[in-house]
Parts: sequence; structure tokens; C-alpha cells
Amino acid sequence: MYAGRIIERASAAELYANPRHPYTLGLLRSVPRLDEPRRARLDPIDGQPPDLSRLPPGCSFAPRCAYRVSRCEQEAPVLEPAGPGGHVAACWESARLVRKAAA
Repeated sequence: MYAGRIIERASAAELYANPRHPYTLGLLRSVPRLDEPRRARLDPIDGQPPDLSRLPPGCSFAPRCAYRVSRCEQEAPVLEPAGPGGHVAACWESARLVRKAAA
């Protein structure tokens, strides 16, 4: 969830293996991992969460998102299929995210 909306839903295994929303990816990158060598520093998500009493039009995560396009600032994405087993994500650029995450 982000700003009171479900932005991605999948099984835990699918979500960790194949995040399809930039916020999910950011959360996963900001948590220490026990299965990888210790890193000097974690990757925080830039910016601040929105004021929930004055949400902007479009995607609430857009001001903090490295994948945003102009559509994100105008139109809120809805949950769409993003992977197997009922994996859904609300992101206009989830296909682009898949390519970047795999690289």
C-alpha cells in the first residue's frame, strides 16, 4: 500500500522475486538482506510521503518515482495483471520496471 491505496498484490515469493511497482522495488532495496554480502549503505527512497489530506491528481508516488512519465501526474493507474498467480500492480510503467529489474 502507498498513500492509502493498494499498489501491488502478489504472493510473497512472487513479490520478492518480481516486484512490479517502483515503490515495492524501493522498499526491497532499502532493507538489509541476510542472503547477500553486507553493503556499506542501503538505498533509500528519495522524497517524502504525500500529505494524505491533499493528495495530488494522478499517482501519489509520482513525485518520488524514478520511472514516472507525464501520464503518472495526471491519471492514477489501476491494478492490472503484472505476473503469474494473480500478481497485479498499479503502475503505468510496470513493463519498463520489469526490464530494468532484470538487467
